[in-house]
Order: sequence, then structure tokens, then C-alpha cells
Amino acid sequence: MEGSVYSNLGLKMNRTFREKRDEEVFTLKDFLEHKWTITSNEELKKTFARELKLILKKENLFDLINSFFALENDLNHVLDQVEFEVSILNFDEFYKNLSPVLMRSLLENSENSENAELVLQSIKESLRIALEEELSQLEDHF
Repeated sequence: MEGSVYSNLGLKMNRTFREKRDEEVFTLKDFLEHKWTITSNEELKKTFARELKLILKKENLFDLINSFFALENDLNHVLDQVEFEVSILNFDEFYKNLSPVLMRSLLENSENSENAELVLQSIKESLRIALEEELSQLEDHF
């Protein structure tokens, strides 16, 4: 057998964010699944911000919530793998911002408790507000 057939076995491609095409939208999950390297806070923040924007486009509340939890999980895995200090990326502020907005929203719609659709819409808007605040704070640190 020819040696060239096996010449690439065992070689792992380690592509970084800069080697990918700019028009492609990558998520943290893409980096994890393909074992790509995130080499700086800026790359991580841009990828994270891009993913927050994708989540904000979700119309269905449950898709939005599932996407958020997937992002939180992926972020934790990425943070375990990066070789640099990450200072701003966590969801502590998100949860602090979400709690009062969610409680106020539910209180305002408590009179409409028979209308589950209004309550769900209120929860979705609360999540959007907290996610947009998270994105705003992140972009302020670029």
C-alpha cells in the first residue's frame, strides 16, 4: 500500500478563529466540537456576543430558554479549556438582572393569570431584556 494514503492519519487540525471565513457564524459549540482554539479574550467575547445575538432572534420561549442553557453549558466547557484569564464572561449579572425584571413582569400580568399566553410572553420579554443587558455590558468591554 502507498504511504500517502495513511500520511494524514492521526493529524488533528487546530484551526483558530482567524482562519475561518468572516461571513460564517460560529458558536462556542462549534469550537468545542471541532476542537478549534480560541486564543484570546477578544475572540471569545466576539463569539459569545454573536451567539447571544442568535439567541435573541428566537421567537419561541422554550427555544430561547433551551438555547440559553446550551450557551451557558458551552461557555463553562470553553472556560475550562482556554489558556488565558477570562474576567467578564459569566452569567452572574444576567441572573441578577433577570430576577427583578421577571418578578415585575409576572406581577404586572398576575391579573391576567387566566391568559397563559400573556404570562409566557411576559417571561420571554424578561429574558430578552436580561440577555440584551448582558450583550450590552459585553460590548462595552470590547
